[in-house]
Amino acid sequence: MAVTETPPETVAAAGSATPAATRPAPTGLAAVLGSGDHKVIGRLYIVTSLLFGLATVVLGGLFAFESVDAATLEVFSSGSVLQSFSLFRLATVFLVAIPLVIGVAMAVVPLQVGAPAVAFPRAAAASYWAWLVGSLLFIASYLMDGGPGGTSGSGVNLWIASFGMVLVAILLASLCLATTVFALRTSGLSLARTPLFSWSVAVAAVLWLFTLPVLVATLVVSYVDHRHAGGVLGGNAALAPRVGWALRNPQVYVVAIPLLGFFADVLATTAKARLALPGAARAAIGGAGVVSFGAVLATNDASAVETPLVIAMGLAAVLPALLIAGLIGDLFRRGSFRLTTGAVYAVSSLLLVLVATGAGALGSIPALETAGTIYDIGVAHATLVAAVIAALGGVHWWATKIGRQGANESLGKLVPLVLLIGGLLVSAPHLVSGIAGEGIETSPDWTGGIEGLNYVVVAGSVVLLLGLLLAAASFLPLFKASDQSPRDPWEGQTLEWLSPSPPPIGNFDADLPTVTSAEPLVDLREEN
Repeated sequence: MAVTETPPETVAAAGSATPAATRPAPTGLAAVLGSGDHKVIGRLYIVTSLLFGLATVVLGGLFAFESVDAATLEVFSSGSVLQSFSLFRLATVFLVAIPLVIGVAMAVVPLQVGAPAVAFPRAAAASYWAWLVGSLLFIASYLMDGGPGGTSGSGVNLWIASFGMVLVAILLASLCLATTVFALRTSGLSLARTPLFSWSVAVAAVLWLFTLPVLVATLVVSYVDHRHAGGVLGGNAALAPRVGWALRNPQVYVVAIPLLGFFADVLATTAKARLALPGAARAAIGGAGVVSFGAVLATNDASAVETPLVIAMGLAAVLPALLIAGLIGDLFRRGSFRLTTGAVYAVSSLLLVLVATGAGALGSIPALETAGTIYDIGVAHATLVAAVIAALGGVHWWATKIGRQGANESLGKLVPLVLLIGGLLVSAPHLVSGIAGEGIETSPDWTGGIEGLNYVVVAGSVVLLLGLLLAAASFLPLFKASDQSPRDPWEGQTLEWLSPSPPPIGNFDADLPTVTSAEPLVDLREEN
C-alpha cells in the first residue's frame, strides 16, 4: 500500500463517525459587526451617512440664520464660527455625500456585474468601520477646539489624524469598488457592456484614488508644520485654505458622476428601450471624470483658478450631463414613458446637477470675478444635493436588493421634488451673492452672503431637512420582514434583477447566463 492511500479501517471509521456540528451563522448585532457581505456594508454606510446628513443640514441652517444679520453673532461665538463653518463644509462632502454614494454603490455594483461579492470584502468592511471611527473622532476634534484655526494643539493633532483616517477609509472603499468593476465581472460582461451605473461608480472611484491621496499628503505636510516647524507654512489658520480645493468645483463634481449612470440606467428601464449609443454614454461619463480632476487646484496660488486649463475644465463640465440627457431623450422618442419613482429621482437629480455645472461654467469666466466668493459654495451645494438625491433614488430603485422589501411609493415620489426645491433654495442665493462679490466669510464676524437672501437659505435648509426626514420615512419598509419580494419589480435590463429579493450570501441562486449585450435581461425576454 502506498503511503498516500488511506487504510480501509480508517475509511470505515470515518464513514460511521457522527458528522461534525456546523457552527451556526451569527445573527443580530454580531452579524452586522462581523459581516463582510457587501449589502450589509452598504446599508451601514447609507444609514450612518443619512444620520450625519440630518445633523449637517441643521448646522447649515444655523449658519444661514447667523448670516441674516451680519453685524452680530447670535448662534456661534467669534472663536467657534470659522471652525464650525469648516465642519459644515467638510462634513457635507466627506461624512454625507461621498459615503452615501459609496453605500449605494457597495450594495448594488457587485449585483450589477454578476459578482458573488465585492472585491476584498474584509477591506470593504474595514473601510466602513474606519470611516465611522474617523468621523466620530473628527467631530470630537472640533469639540476640543482643534478645527482649522483652533487653539488646542492636541485637538489640531486629532483633527489632522481623524480627517486622514476618513480619507484613507474612502480610498479603501474606492479601491474595492473599482476592483469589483474591473476584475469581477461575470462571463461575457465586458467593460463595454457594463451597466452605466457601475461604470460611473468605477470612474468616480478611480478619480478619488488619484485625487484624495493629494489631500492626504496635504494633511501630512500640515501635521509636520503644526508639530515640528512652528507654523512656518501658516499654522492652524492655513488648514482650511489648504483643503479648500476638495470642497469646490471641479473636485466636488466627482461625487455627482455616479448620478449620470443612475440617471441613464433608470430612464432606460423606464422607457423600456435600449440605449442607442451606449459608447457615447460611457465616453460622456469618462469625460465627466476628466473635467472633475480637482487636484490641479491643490496649490497655494490663488490665481490657479484663472489658468486656461481650469477655465476649460469648468466650461466643459456641463457637457457630459447634457449629452447623457440628450441620449435619454432619444430613448423616449423610441420607447415609452412611465412615471416611476426612480424616474422622478433621476430627473430631479439631473436637473440640479445641470444647474450646478452650468453655474460652475458661468463662474469659470474670469470677467465675472466669482473666484474666492460665496459663489463657489452655491455651486458645491447644488452639486452635493444633486448627488444626495441620486443616491437616495438608488436606495428606492434598488430597495428590494438593499433591504427586505420595496420603499413607500407615495412618499418616494414626493421626496426628490422636495429635495430639488431645497437644493435650489440653498444654492441660488449664494450664486447671486457671489456674482455681487460677497466673500465666503469674514473673521470674527460672520457675513456669508447678502443678508436678505439668507432668509431664502434658511427656508431651503428647512425644506432639505424635511426632504431627508421624508426619505427616511419612505425607507422604513426596507427594514420589515417580507416572505419574498419580486425579483424584478421594474422590468429591469441588468443582472441585479436576476437575484432573489433580498439577495442571499453569494447574491445569486442560479448560474448566470453568458452576457451578450449591455441589456442581458432584455435579451432573455426576447428569447422567451
